[in-house]
Amino acid sequence: MPLVQDIMTRNIVTISPEASIGDAIELLLARRVSGLPVVDDDGRLVGIITEFALLGLAYDQNLTRQSVEEHMTRTVLTVDATDSVSKVADLCIVHRVRRLPVLEEGRLVGLVSRRDVLATIHTSTPAFVG
Repeated sequence: MPLVQDIMTRNIVTISPEASIGDAIELLLARRVSGLPVVDDDGRLVGIITEFALLGLAYDQNLTRQSVEEHMTRTVLTVDATDSVSKVADLCIVHRVRRLPVLEEGRLVGLVSRRDVLATIHTSTPAFVG
């Protein structure tokens, strides 16, 4: 089975904790992604902001002026670039997450999604013959 580093997306869209919620929404919509890793100036992961977290805007439009830091999830499940793809599958299933940030020496180097795992499993597993 391949490792996370073999299937992860390396060119990822991130946002600063100081950015506004309005900026985060614009970035999510423009890049057609459902979540943004939040990184500090040193490239260290400090949180994640998702579409789900931003649904509160349906109730309060004033949130757009607040900072990402005020609404991001700070406790983020992560994987290491050298972890197995099966570990990612386990974490996605147990914790019902769509994506996991990938770290190397504490720095964000990529994202791995449920779709990445599914595609890898599909292409590397011989088809069942019925």
